[in-house]
Amino acid sequence: MKKLLFCIIATIIATVSMAQDGAPRHRERREFNPEEFAKRQTERLHSVLQLDSIQYQAVFLINYADAQTMQDSMKARRERAEKLRANGERPKRMKPSEEEMKARMELEKQRREVRDAQMKQILTPEQYEKYIKYCEDKAKKGGRGGKGRHRRGRR
Repeated sequence: MKKLLFCIIATIIATVSMAQDGAPRHRERREFNPEEFAKRQTERLHSVLQLDSIQYQAVFLINYADAQTMQDSMKARRERAEKLRANGERPKRMKPSEEEMKARMELEKQRREVRDAQMKQILTPEQYEKYIKYCEDKAKKGGRGGKGRHRRGRR
């Protein structure tokens, strides 16, 4: 009886441990690669706007610069969290103050305006209209299907 009970427990433990090894690890994060991100963004715009090779390269450089900025921001947040963990504190998701939120929104608005001005120089007028429409549609969907918070006006 003891041997049977031992075998059943051993089988359950082995099954559970094997199932855990094959399961995807949701906590593991892939490292953000600015070049891959910029390439994906550029490919999306290329499919919408039918960019020529020179436009493609210019749009890629704009996307790459944006991706670098994103990476720097992520790195700064990660370093702040690691510093808190090193001090024995747990990083909290704090709701930003109204002033911080306004500052972030203003910074994002300025970044979008600079990007739009760069795109206007690179694209033909027809392509630029398609670009603005694409951005508006994307904003309505919220990027990944969320609420449409960011609105772009025609320039």
